[in-house]
Amino acid sequence: MALRYDFDMVAVTPEGLPDKFGNLAVTGVATEKVAMFRDPETVAALHRADAAVQTYFAESGFALQQFDSGAPPGRYPMRDEDVRIAVIDKLSANLHTHDLAHAIWDDFDFDAFMDALSAAEPVEDELLAPPAGSPPRVEELVAARIASRRSRGRRMMAFGGLMLGLILLIYVASQILM
Repeated sequence: MALRYDFDMVAVTPEGLPDKFGNLAVTGVATEKVAMFRDPETVAALHRADAAVQTYFAESGFALQQFDSGAPPGRYPMRDEDVRIAVIDKLSANLHTHDLAHAIWDDFDFDAFMDALSAAEPVEDELLAPPAGSPPRVEELVAARIASRRSRGRRMMAFGGLMLGLILLIYVASQILM
């Protein structure tokens, strides 16, 4: 059976800090994100691979754990595009710093991984299914939606203020030049 190489970016809050620590809107501080494969068999194959392979992936931004965002195969959440690119850059840079020529990869097929990586496409966050086994967090979803609307309202107010300021500047400039 072929392994599946889809992975998700997962926010990791450092130990000892409150759960809301990584909420950028609340604290102004974002958590670190790590890549986690969706397929438990892929993670198991990496655990069976040489330590050099495991170190290569760990230093490239992967946690050797399984997580499934609910994105369909070959797709990933659009919100993760920037951090995925950073992980891909680390993977490329670390190829030159790690001696993997004689490493044992077990069932992990690096070429198939690279093919899956280049073929993956983003999917709108709203189209994602919730991860299997995750309880609905209605309160958090409602709070997030309210916060989103507040920030959208603030943006519209700021834009309106900017437009009013520009109109006043144009009016004053036209009065001065007359």
